[in-house]
Amino acid sequence: MLLPFILVIVLVKSSLLGLGGISIVIAALSLLVIKLTSLGISKSHRLKFKRLFKIALWGHLSAYIALLLKALLIDGIEDIPTFIVSHLILHHALCAAIAGVSVFLALRIYMDHRRTTNIPQTK
Repeated sequence: MLLPFILVIVLVKSSLLGLGGISIVIAALSLLVIKLTSLGISKSHRLKFKRLFKIALWGHLSAYIALLLKALLIDGIEDIPTFIVSHLILHHALCAAIAGVSVFLALRIYMDHRRTTNIPQTK
């Protein structure tokens, strides 16, 4: 159960740093790891982790699709600085949103796992 959470932590860290390409690779490899190995987790938790990594993967891919669409709208050389600044702002905002959603989903998985395994709560 520990490996998927470690993968989520690495994904969140790379997303917060704005490393979209690396986050895409991490999310895709994490999906492969969850699909090909048992990891000793229940099927419902496996599906929840798959959903988390798919959301991160498609979120980062959509940021790059938006970049390509914005690049097609450049009319001249005077639009390039605006394109760069707007992409940096949009890219970092989307990466932070993806990281936040990933943390929220990981916390929900952890709380569900904790509830199902009856770990005693501390006071």
